Amino acid sequence: AMAGVDEDWMKGFLECISKDREIALDFFSWHHYVFKPEELLEDSKIVRKYLDEYGYKDAENICNEWNYVKDWEEGFVESLKILKTYKGAAFVTACMCACHYSDIDMLMYYDASPCLWNGLFTEHHEILKPYYSIKTFSDLYEKGNQAELKNGIDNVYSLAAFDDKEGSLLISYYNDDDVTFTKTFDVNLVGAKGKVEVYLIDENHDCEKVQEIYNSSFSLTMKPNSVMFIKTSLV
Repeated sequence: AMAGVDEDWMKGFLECISKDREIALDFFSWHHYVFKPEELLEDSKIVRKYLDEYGYKDAENICNEWNYVKDWEEGFVESLKILKTYKGAAFVTACMCACHYSDIDMLMYYDASPCLWNGLFTEHHEILKPYYSIKTFSDLYEKGNQAELKNGIDNVYSLAAFDDKEGSLLISYYNDDDVTFTKTFDVNLVGAKGKVEVYLIDENHDCEKVQEIYNSSFSLTMKPNSVMFIKTSLV
């Protein structure tokens, strides 16, 4: 894999295999550790651009290492601490939601093995907050159908899915600037019927149900670096 997105290196590599050797390419993989989901989106555009330019339009664009890093020097140890917290959970959810709309074909969180990068479990297999980001995202994945979603709110990332019986909505309010103000916004779940369940991941909640709503339109208030997972019946 390419460690970071080095455009000169990538162009040289693709030049070598496409023109000099005429080698087929099934996928191109790369790593990037960031603290803003938008950086992954920009990287994916660059990778896709060069793959297409060099004739590899069918090659998969795979980010097979990513996690939270704000600073590789003085702030590195603090970054390793943050990625295991509720802020790390909001970051993971934000990245997965944002990248679902990107040019990335596969996105691999690093890591779930016993190491410093594991934000899912402790060395004793105790669950950490970002575990619930992966768990709730898997609920959407298993439903199999992406729902149309409109979201124009800064620093709020979201994704929705449904199956024959149920709809799910995942929302992350992620901000790395240590802001303290909450965000309040309206939610309209078209097609929802009956009870709406709201689960919360934050400093004090481990994906616990915090609210039941009997209306398809309602308002939510979220604290910075929190995640809400919403489930509703469609039948």
